[in-house]
Amino acid sequence: MNRIPLFYPSISLSMRRAAYAALGEKIVAQGQKVNEFEKLLNFTLGTRNLLTVSSGTSALELAYHLLDLKPGDEVIVPVFTCPATNVPLARRGIAIVFADVKDNLLLDWDDVLKKITSKTKAVVNVHLFGQRNATLKLAIPIIGDAAQCLGKTRGERFTAYSFQATKILTTVDGGALVCERYKDYKRAKLLRWYGIDRETGKDSYDVDIKEAGYKYHMNDVTATIGIAGLKILDRLRRKLTVLQESYREKLRDIPGLQIIGGSPYLIHAPNREKLILKLALLGIEAGLGHRRNDLYSIFGSKRQNLPNMNRLESTYLLLPCHNHMSIQDVEFICESIKKNI
Repeated sequence: MNRIPLFYPSISLSMRRAAYAALGEKIVAQGQKVNEFEKLLNFTLGTRNLLTVSSGTSALELAYHLLDLKPGDEVIVPVFTCPATNVPLARRGIAIVFADVKDNLLLDWDDVLKKITSKTKAVVNVHLFGQRNATLKLAIPIIGDAAQCLGKTRGERFTAYSFQATKILTTVDGGALVCERYKDYKRAKLLRWYGIDRETGKDSYDVDIKEAGYKYHMNDVTATIGIAGLKILDRLRRKLTVLQESYREKLRDIPGLQIIGGSPYLIHAPNREKLILKLALLGIEAGLGHRRNDLYSIFGSKRQNLPNMNRLESTYLLLPCHNHMSIQDVEFICESIKKNI
């Protein structure tokens, strides 16, 4: 077993107790706890028009549906992201246009501007590894994939969040969608539960369905875990900040190593595969997190002419950074890298 795993969920004793208590309630499906969690999230993030869903992927699915994307429409996406960003587009028959990334592996807006055509219906701006990418003001909608960056974004028609197990705020699995427009928010609330309006006060079988929806709602057990998690969120953030600052200090002077952007646990390292193996022998799990999406068969399995991604794909490396680590763990990782790079 790895001494220091790459990921470890931040589930406190209070969150476990909250889940156990929720399982004893009369309502364990979507109820008042979901409503309470949504209000708290709006307050915490400084947002409005937020609705919870079953996963961050469900949030993206809803956003794509709300834009009424059709087969043949083009959507520009960063080539480097979790495939969950792009799989819903592929299933809809959308023409995915891959854009290059910057050195920090976030979307390169200069490349986006070169690829916008009359068929472009949206751009997906992915915020990775706690890094928030800037957003341009465009005539076409921008969808923010903020699964890995819990914070308010600007200039996005929709922003999708994830509370999956490895996120700083976890509900084990779950997500949220923030809609810039109230009209989209109202429609999304219908779509997350088959298309049924649950706020009429009637039984669901007495409510007409005018648009086919999904089963993407959150439940009260999950929401209760999230409510408990929000109470310790500031503490979790402070701990991660301390770990990241330690990384930044300890990695700064290692020859041949470069910290990527705003995430000091994301690095460029020469001889990456050799380093991963040497760290593993010391009980340290390091990895890639994601891979460039154009290499997946579902997206064409062809390495595209994206100069930055082509240059960076063999050097980027993700190091452990979670709330089950200590400063001593970070020091051990950095010293191990220094000896083995």
